[in-house]
Amino acid sequence: MQKPRVLKKGDTVGIIAPSSPQFEPGNLKFATDWLTKMGLHFKIGANSTKSYSSYAGSDSARAEDLHTLWSDDAITAVLPMRGGAGASRILPKLDFSLFAQKPKILVGFSDITALLIAINQKSNLVTFHGPTVGLMFETAYTHSYYQKAIMSTAAIGLVADPPSEVWGSDYPPTRMVIAEGKGRGLLTGGCLTLIRGLMGTPYEIDCADRIVFLEDVDEEPHNIDRILTQMILAGKFDRARGVIIGDCSGCRPGGSKRNILPLNSSLEVILREHFSQLGIPVIYGLKLGHTPDKVTLPLGVMASLNVTASTSSSSSSVRFKIEEAACVDKAQSVKK
Repeated sequence: MQKPRVLKKGDTVGIIAPSSPQFEPGNLKFATDWLTKMGLHFKIGANSTKSYSSYAGSDSARAEDLHTLWSDDAITAVLPMRGGAGASRILPKLDFSLFAQKPKILVGFSDITALLIAINQKSNLVTFHGPTVGLMFETAYTHSYYQKAIMSTAAIGLVADPPSEVWGSDYPPTRMVIAEGKGRGLLTGGCLTLIRGLMGTPYEIDCADRIVFLEDVDEEPHNIDRILTQMILAGKFDRARGVIIGDCSGCRPGGSKRNILPLNSSLEVILREHFSQLGIPVIYGLKLGHTPDKVTLPLGVMASLNVTASTSSSSSSVRFKIEEAACVDKAQSVKK
């Protein structure tokens, strides 16, 4: 698995919009202000401020934008402004050999899941499930794990819960054990809705010998059930080494984002029915994806998940460790 060069102060990054247009006019300014504060320079993709139907430009234009920034040797990381919709539409137009020949950092979540999985698998390149640069940098916890993932050549190590004081009653810092066990494998995963959308395509997620992380937002429990059922029927968890489920913000009847944990009974029953008998460790509640606090997770690096259940949730043990560094001092390009 190839790894991109670590991002350093003084480096240049490319800002792109491969999915939906700016959520609001201030997204691009937020991105550039934040990058400047981080000591980074930036180049703005041609489609970053455009709008075409529900997308930031036509499929061809968005694919070309990604290729242009990726081809630029001055750019170390390519950072989407946001998710939304439309990333899957550009996959057939992408040159995956380019991504392999010029390894760069790519970070995003939600709709960007389609790019993360496709490039990780087709280009054999580590990609990163984490905040988009135009929004979703609410907390110090989020900043910390973002920097650990892409601005360091050390492994992230044990993943901790965020400090409890940054959480209100809507987002309590709790992990729930669904199934105990020990597992070790490469990381993969992302937003459930996007993973389902890739099923049956050349970009379908490979879960074999992997620890799979999953999350979504504002989906009714029966929709989560439908997606998980499809994945199980497709054999996606037959050879998985572990499953990590994020907060799934608002995934409750009515879609309310309130009182995410403890789980509403409907979603908890669904998760236990699907995962309790797989013989692999499964947890719910890691901070990733559509939550204020979020861990940046590298797809394609080795990780371990050790879970011991207890009748008391306070005495249950969960150890999730990212064992391998995701970035290197000097990326090795693949020759044509």
